Amino acid sequence: MSNPDVSIIITNYNYSRYIARCIRSCLSQKNVNVEVIVVDDKSTDKSWEVMVPFIDDIRLIKNKKNLGVAASANKGIKAAKGQFVIRVDADDYVSHDMCYFMKEYLEANHDAFCVSCDYILVDNYENILERKYAEKDNISCGIMYRRDLLVEMGAYDPNMRHKEEENLRKRLGDFYKIHHLRYPFYRYRMHNKNKTKEPEYEGWEI
Repeated sequence: MSNPDVSIIITNYNYSRYIARCIRSCLSQKNVNVEVIVVDDKSTDKSWEVMVPFIDDIRLIKNKKNLGVAASANKGIKAAKGQFVIRVDADDYVSHDMCYFMKEYLEANHDAFCVSCDYILVDNYENILERKYAEKDNISCGIMYRRDLLVEMGAYDPNMRHKEEENLRKRLGDFYKIHHLRYPFYRYRMHNKNKTKEPEYEGWEI
């Protein structure tokens, strides 16, 4: 795909059960030109088999060894061609208008480095559990960045195995101010393999 507006980066490790749902939701984006990049972090389950049917519609990067989510996300960011980038976890999924509205916001607010959105907790059967407000209960995905600024600032610390977003925010200090859209575009799936059951960090300045 040439000149996408937004690059959606999915990092996957052993989420064969969920990855197809995630990819389909990312490919369903409306009114915006997107590319979907999947970085597989040397999965040992059937993730690769599940992703094969999407091979013509996504860009697939396969790590030769397990690097962790931060290093994998950085590989996706480096490969991205879009002006904006957004991460989606492989076990989650998103609404079809997420990228359009978040891109429009960043284009209209030139001083904004990034923008987040609210999210909805769902169970394994996609039943709605609870709506969450991102400025209070934060997650590491569903945040759209200006790619050039993110790369300029070094993106994620590749040594971080989790809480990489919190680490990024601490490193960037005052510049890292997250703007926020009060629309629940993101679906965060709750299951026993989640790294975090509770919000990762508190006190975001919006």
